[in-house]
Amino acid sequence: MRIYVLGAGSIGSLFGGLLARSGNDVTLIGREEHVEAIKEKGLKIRGIEEFTVKVEALTYAPEKSPDLLILATKSYSTANALECAKHIIDKDTWILSIQNGIGNEDLALKYTRNVLGGTTTNGAMLEKWGVVRWTGRGITHIGLYPKGESEFATKVAEVFNEAGIDTKVSNNIISWIWLKAIVNSAINPIGALLEVKNGFLLEDEYLQGVLVEIAKEGCQVVQKLGIKFEEHPLEAIIDTLERTKENYNSMYQDLIRGRKTEIDYINGKIVEYAEKLELSAPMNSLLVALIKAKEKLSKIDKPRR
Repeated sequence: MRIYVLGAGSIGSLFGGLLARSGNDVTLIGREEHVEAIKEKGLKIRGIEEFTVKVEALTYAPEKSPDLLILATKSYSTANALECAKHIIDKDTWILSIQNGIGNEDLALKYTRNVLGGTTTNGAMLEKWGVVRWTGRGITHIGLYPKGESEFATKVAEVFNEAGIDTKVSNNIISWIWLKAIVNSAINPIGALLEVKNGFLLEDEYLQGVLVEIAKEGCQVVQKLGIKFEEHPLEAIIDTLERTKENYNSMYQDLIRGRKTEIDYINGKIVEYAEKLELSAPMNSLLVALIKAKEKLSKIDKPRR
């Protein structure tokens, strides 16, 4: 299968590396520094598994169309990335989002009806250019967006599983996308604001009720939309915290690097949908404001001690 990974950062490079190792024709499309490091020494995967794989890496989308275009950019970059890659999206190309947040698949639908939604609980971080650390083995769910059956989704799952990416097909992928958004809405901003590993949120008695109240607002939105979960959100939050207890979440990692976070596409989307549905989401609204303020602070040079 010819596969392009658009936005080859941590999770995109992890997927691309595993898929390339298993014999697929993979091209990573990412930042110049990352691309140059991969060209020089190959892509190095460390952590749960350790290997180096030679894989094509570019800073732009090549002319030839892929069978599968994996979207792995930050959510705020999706629209621009798709516009830059529109020349490779033909009638036989499928787009799969493995991103955080709500709305990425809807943007992809503007270019083709061949859209797969996806979520993954694999953990990865970019240690340095050309080196990705696989910090947590997880499960990937994919399916026709927003729901329904797809033979191509089944084929992709087979390719992913052969590559060592534990993948399941869902006929109700929109429920998994919302579930992950709710999990992230509770974990990511709290961990980022407190600057702690995920395990602290699981162990601290003061935070348990807070996580429940945040998740409850998202669940009310999902219920009003008529979407039914295949896993209980609170169980998903606890499971995520247990599996990633030694990790700093991606929102905190963005902040310490002085980067923009995906708060608008996680908690912000819950607030947006709540307002449309005449619901209230004060906890999520507060977290959006606090993370926005934290983003500004992270860009200010702090005095050295």
